[in-house]
Amino acid sequence: MSQAATLPLRERKKRDTRRRICDVASRLFVEDGFDSTTVEAIAVQSHISKPTFFNYFASKQQVLSELMTRMDEEFVRYIGHAVQDGQSTRERLSVLMKQSAEHIERHPKLTRLLLVEGMSDLGDPNVDTSRMARLNGAMSMLVEAGRDQGDIGTGFSTELQVQILVGGYLYGLLNWLSGTTRPLHSALQETAEFLAEALAPKESE
Repeated sequence: MSQAATLPLRERKKRDTRRRICDVASRLFVEDGFDSTTVEAIAVQSHISKPTFFNYFASKQQVLSELMTRMDEEFVRYIGHAVQDGQSTRERLSVLMKQSAEHIERHPKLTRLLLVEGMSDLGDPNVDTSRMARLNGAMSMLVEAGRDQGDIGTGFSTELQVQILVGGYLYGLLNWLSGTTRPLHSALQETAEFLAEALAPKESE
């Protein structure tokens, strides 16, 4: 029996309402734009009152933040799959980029919106830094696995290697956001190959 099925009925209803608000908001954000979407519109199409909306979220910005967290958690899961399924760093990066590209290509408009809004927050010192910390923490698992088996060099710090991996991935997404006609999955797979080669041990190690 799933964990959700064991929740009391009241808690399941609250969870379902919260999910419905997020699903409606994500559709409206894509169709009308974040700035043009109102809390009232989200409430009406979620079949709840405006006061009920505020029982779940303080603002539409908070809904957007939850959608970003969902996206982050999905990517962290892909890293976990990659570490578990790949036999080498090259394979792990390939699995990671493949799953990520497939997800993004299934939800291109929403992903584009979340990336644009999310990246605009990265330079704001008032924004919670937990998003990058969560991403970096997950990626460090992949780096440590490679270092342990010897196909990632140890001449540089784990922190720097994580930075290179996360930066390479994000830059690939930025190129996609810029409107390049190249398929995202092809670009990310090439990124995976390059990063595996760049992180490989040097002869002196």
